Amino acid sequence: MGNNTYAIITGACGGLGTSFALECAERGYNLLLVDLPAANPEKLEQFLQENYPVQVKSLGIDLTTPEAPAQVVKKIIDEGLQVGLLVNNAGLSQNEFFENTSSDYMRKMIEVNCISYVSLTSALLPELKKQKKSHIINVSSLGGFYTLPRKTCYSASKGFVRQYSLALNMEVNRHGIHVSVLCPGPMTTNINNYILHRQLNWFSQKMMVHPRQVAKLAIDQALKRKEIIIPGRINRVLHRVSSAIPSGISKMLIMNSMKQLEKKEQTATA
Repeated sequence: MGNNTYAIITGACGGLGTSFALECAERGYNLLLVDLPAANPEKLEQFLQENYPVQVKSLGIDLTTPEAPAQVVKKIIDEGLQVGLLVNNAGLSQNEFFENTSSDYMRKMIEVNCISYVSLTSALLPELKKQKKSHIINVSSLGGFYTLPRKTCYSASKGFVRQYSLALNMEVNRHGIHVSVLCPGPMTTNINNYILHRQLNWFSQKMMVHPRQVAKLAIDQALKRKEIIIPGRINRVLHRVSSAIPSGISKMLIMNSMKQLEKKEQTATA
């Protein structure tokens, strides 16, 4: 990418989003960091601007609002930015049973995990088409391949991102735009995630990958026009093997893991 090319990263102030920002800055991308105003993207902007020889801009905005895509485009046009990479990373997770999760939260999750990706990508396609080659990385999840209790809406939303990304790539390739879908497994994005997955079995612990490794692999493989990117050797093996496992056995294994987690949670609160 040229020195004038910008990477747009949504959810830039989270664990994986910040890792994407650091990785892009190290590669010489200029950056437009997008996150909620409360996340204070200006602070990350200042850090990157002081530590890397790139131009960094930020935009505090809620991507679920109807006017958000137009505001991002306005920022790009007003400042004359050349967009070569879009990383749709903003997202909400779920770790509770469906009946214990509020309908407002689930609606918000779908808006962030699905609708914001579609709306922002649609708004930015004209800008991405201006480059000879450009890239989109949509962050899905390894969970998007499976039916997961306690992640009912989350896994469904990530499955949507995967299918949407693969179909979109077929459409926009003729414009020089390549779409990759990133499907990471568990990541040590914060101390709570680390503790949660340390409570599980050895295999679950080995599935964890550091977000810096995820971001590096994602950009490396996106630039090589890889469609589906799964970080972690064990995660890739699991994905290949699971496709050959009968659905009944797969369901039994998932339910067993859920029961293990429930027992550990009950022991911890006893």
